[in-house]
Amino acid sequence: MSAKSRLIADIESLLAAANSSDVDDLDYATRVAMLGKVESIQHQLDDPVLAMYRHLSNVRAYNLSYNLNGIQINLVIQANQTAALRTCVNCGYLVRVALIDNLGRLMRQLSSTGILRSLGENEYAHTKFSLAYIDRSEVDFFNLVMDEIAPVAYRLPEYIAAHEPDAILDAYQSPFSWANEREGKNFYEVLLEQPDRLAKFNSGMMTQEAQNRILGLFPFTNFAENIDKNGPLRPFIVDVAGGRGQSLVAIKGELDGVDTQNLGRWILQERQGVLDSIPDDELPGIEKMAIDFFEPQPLKGAHIYYLRRILHNWHDEPAKLILKNIADAMLPDSILLIGEMVFPEQAGVNKYIYMMDICMLIIGGKERTGNDFSRLLDAVGLRLVKVSVSDAGDQAVIECRLK
Repeated sequence: MSAKSRLIADIESLLAAANSSDVDDLDYATRVAMLGKVESIQHQLDDPVLAMYRHLSNVRAYNLSYNLNGIQINLVIQANQTAALRTCVNCGYLVRVALIDNLGRLMRQLSSTGILRSLGENEYAHTKFSLAYIDRSEVDFFNLVMDEIAPVAYRLPEYIAAHEPDAILDAYQSPFSWANEREGKNFYEVLLEQPDRLAKFNSGMMTQEAQNRILGLFPFTNFAENIDKNGPLRPFIVDVAGGRGQSLVAIKGELDGVDTQNLGRWILQERQGVLDSIPDDELPGIEKMAIDFFEPQPLKGAHIYYLRRILHNWHDEPAKLILKNIADAMLPDSILLIGEMVFPEQAGVNKYIYMMDICMLIIGGKERTGNDFSRLLDAVGLRLVKVSVSDAGDQAVIECRLK
């Protein structure tokens, strides 16, 4: 197919999709499919040099979106919560409020990438994209990345030049530890030294946690109804490093109508400090147990071992140890459920997982493909049974059993 024929075909395909969809209320899958067509059309029309400059503009726009503190439009909005100001931002007014000269030059950069809309000289309107930095809880995670990850990412060439090639596989020699002059400590140990940074991290991660689904990717109710109840009562589910127990609470809610206590024990395993911070009344019917997941798993023969958003924090060798400790505790009919993002076979429109992989590279972990998970599991005596992927295409539950 000629370049012209392909371009026309892609444009016609996009038009057909638009004509058959409610563009004011797109579901995620349709939106991503249409964005993929738009991206393909743009790549066909693009000039490499223009694309290079656009990438530079996007980087600067992201920095400006974050660095507008004093320049920041959300602080100005907070100073004057009027409908008119939310609709239209006048540079002269903002300069007086923020005491920043030539603010219009920064606003012009933001409008060039579509974050703001230019209405005329020195007048800019908010868009749904600029308001996302003000009204959306996701901005906490955005700020976390800009505060803790981006400055280190800029220094990756420095880090690589100063280290042996395999140093980056050691969480205690991660780029983050190095940039903070704390080699010998991992990312989490570094943050524990500074409560203000730890608080920002926790806030950002709570935001991200809300975006990552727990339910809908594994049939917990069906599984609970079909477990063998004739033998000795076994633990029903062990949530390894399960944070504040949010996953267990959600799973209990899904099993509405099932006598959950007669299924067996529900156990939340975490570090003692985390467990101490959780009031007992937040976890009805759930036991708390302190654990180090690098040590042997103390609870043997549970029906379900649950490991959600843990393995991506670690490179392969520590990840294998975590998995082996669980595998050694499993019975032939036990299952391990791993909740993680899984790279699609081909790069897609949703850039979130690729951004997250760079974040994990910085702090000493990695996101993985399905084949990566298969190799990890195989190395510790487990087999991958099924990967259930969300409609969004990145969140997944990986079902595993003993070989």
